[in-house]
Amino acid sequence: MVIEWKSILLIALILFAALTSIKIFEKNLNSEAKRKIFHIVMGLTMLILPYIFTSYLSVGILALIGLAIMYILKHTRLKNSIGSVLYSVDRESLGEVFFIISVFLVFYLSKGNKILYSVPILVLTFADSTAALIGKNYAKKDLAQLNEDSKSIEGSFMFFMVAFMVTLVPILLYTQVGREETLIIATIIGFNVALIEMISHTGNDNLLIPLTTYAFLSTHIGLELEQLRINLIILGAIFLIVTIANRVKAWSKLALVETIVVGYLAITLYGIYAIIPPVILFLTVMNFPKVKENEKKNLYDARIIETNIIIGTAICGLAAITGLKQELFMIYASCYSMHLIINTFVRLKYYFGYSGIDSILISASKGIAFIFIPSLLLQKLVFGKFISVEMMLIMVIALILSAIFICIKKKDVKNEEISINNGYMHMSIVLLLTLAISFIQYFQIV
Repeated sequence: MVIEWKSILLIALILFAALTSIKIFEKNLNSEAKRKIFHIVMGLTMLILPYIFTSYLSVGILALIGLAIMYILKHTRLKNSIGSVLYSVDRESLGEVFFIISVFLVFYLSKGNKILYSVPILVLTFADSTAALIGKNYAKKDLAQLNEDSKSIEGSFMFFMVAFMVTLVPILLYTQVGREETLIIATIIGFNVALIEMISHTGNDNLLIPLTTYAFLSTHIGLELEQLRINLIILGAIFLIVTIANRVKAWSKLALVETIVVGYLAITLYGIYAIIPPVILFLTVMNFPKVKENEKKNLYDARIIETNIIIGTAICGLAAITGLKQELFMIYASCYSMHLIINTFVRLKYYFGYSGIDSILISASKGIAFIFIPSLLLQKLVFGKFISVEMMLIMVIALILSAIFICIKKKDVKNEEISINNGYMHMSIVLLLTLAISFIQYFQIV
């Protein structure tokens, strides 16, 4: 495969010229403005990739060169000169790294389809920058709590409007999709990615926004009008339910926003049945047993909730891309079952004073009874057959192991705290066991 070095050099020169120009005129710009200007220039430059590159390998090399340059700009003396364009803001962000990764992934996934490539990049380039500008200068109320990044209604509304327009116009002009279909697709994409921007942090919106835009665009652009109308109704229904659930005091507003996105992703990318495991987790995690008085002070923010849904959402996307919905469903359900088990163990052990053994047994029983067994019945109902007895036993063992592992991890813990670090610990256990189940099932299939 030929490596397109001339095209790589062209892109590198354009971005170097942009960095140099911003550095020259930086006296008139604050740190955030410099970043956003380069963000827009970089986004516009990335739009030409499908026209000058035909090789995934060439774009991959360009991405690696870009990551290497970003590392040099951040970790050498250049940080105080030309690197200050990107790294003079007083906050931790991996946005530039996620930007490069997302461009390569969207280029690879779009397989030469210019609409599927361009719309996600346009949304990332213009909607994100507009939301930051409006939110920073005109926001009146911050929705964030605890460790969540600052977010505003004004910024999110502008994000929706820009994302809506940069989706609507290309589809209308360059595809044969009908007008009403285009309007619905643009509304669904604009609304969902605006919500995703609200719950993003440390620059991960530069990864989540284009990939989610691509996922929605690729799965919705070929749907019939009737199905698109149904999807829009589903989105509205989920929004209404979660708005009512705003009365739940233990969850932050942005955490509830996250549930809207997860619910719609599960239903539209997997199927209506896929909403059941996360909904059961949502409804039962703080029940059976009922919340005690000493738990009411806890507030679960979006980043903590994210650790409970990110693996399941990734499996959902993988099932949509590969078409392996039947093969992945019980792995998907087991993931949520493990989260229910781990969260229940923590509640029983540290808020109810149960012993480690009792907490393991009760939490494992709850996860199996509330999510795993109903999901087995769903598997039979939706796909016409159960998983093999061997896989069933392996998954049950994994569920029990999730309770044992969290018990071992917290053997020296005296007082539990609700924190992002604990959320990552829980997620690492679920990820390890989910990967183990997946490998075993894969080798059974082949």
